[in-house]
Amino acid sequence: MRKSLAVLMLMVALTGLLVVGCKKDDGNGPGDQAPAGISTEEQAMKYYASIDEFVLNDEKTIADQDVETMDYGTFGKIDATITPIRWGRIVTNVTKNISTSVQPGDTLTITTVEKTVTGNLKIKGTTAGGDTVTITKPFSDKSTRKMIFKRVDRDQRRFWMNWMPVASSLVEGGTLPPNDRIKIAGVVMLRANGDTLVSVKDPASYYMRYRWLRLFQGGKSDTPELIPGESVKLRATVVSASPDTDVVVLRHGFDAFHRRRAHLTMVSERTNGSTFTREYEISWPVHFHRGFFHAGIDAMTKATLFDDNPDSYSVSWWGVPYRVF
Repeated sequence: MRKSLAVLMLMVALTGLLVVGCKKDDGNGPGDQAPAGISTEEQAMKYYASIDEFVLNDEKTIADQDVETMDYGTFGKIDATITPIRWGRIVTNVTKNISTSVQPGDTLTITTVEKTVTGNLKIKGTTAGGDTVTITKPFSDKSTRKMIFKRVDRDQRRFWMNWMPVASSLVEGGTLPPNDRIKIAGVVMLRANGDTLVSVKDPASYYMRYRWLRLFQGGKSDTPELIPGESVKLRATVVSASPDTDVVVLRHGFDAFHRRRAHLTMVSERTNGSTFTREYEISWPVHFHRGFFHAGIDAMTKATLFDDNPDSYSVSWWGVPYRVF
């Protein structure tokens, strides 16, 4: 059964219908006409990168539709101007800049997808006096991910079908200087039996191949393929300028209908002069809806949620792509 499914998925992928989410022969897919406005191989790669399932999903993963509740652990009210009850990152606009770099040999291309994500962090909480307030903090985050395209043909007529996406890096985003007071420094994802799925410190250079396509042998690891219901552990290393314990959240299973986030637990801390290195962990069950998703690690300074100053917003987020089949 699995072998038949793998063969079927490979056939679908080779017709451009899998990861890039191409449509049927309506002028926007891999039929006898190029996608509208596409006249070169480079334009085709940029187009398919822009509609890649993982690229689209990282926007969904980092965004909330409304202010939502979450377990805040044992933060309490220490030196906090507000105590959050609900919060949400409301994205109002996403702009993309996509560039390509053909590698020597003309068989691989690295495509870089840079996004500017703007919106408002909304926090509903209580003040020290017991009043309920809603704080709005405008933000403009930046994110970067890289994809590898492999040449599969040199058809001059159907040029838009000559390259296929075969691997992706993690997506890395967050606040730009000078407000970048927190940084994710490493992520490890493991199965319940201890097998390592992903272990990464440099997200931009950590490529995970789409194993189900069987078109690319490079990369650091396979993109995790998870089974519904299995347990997965995630560890995150965070470097922060704040002496207060940061807020680190796992976002997973995000699509148009499902949205889950959970609080990671700090398991260790050490001081490095003016910065703090903290380790966080969480175990989570894989959801039962299938598709392409991200395990989004969303790290925020405590002041981001507990301070009413709009300038106190400082976040770092990574997204580990995974597939549930």
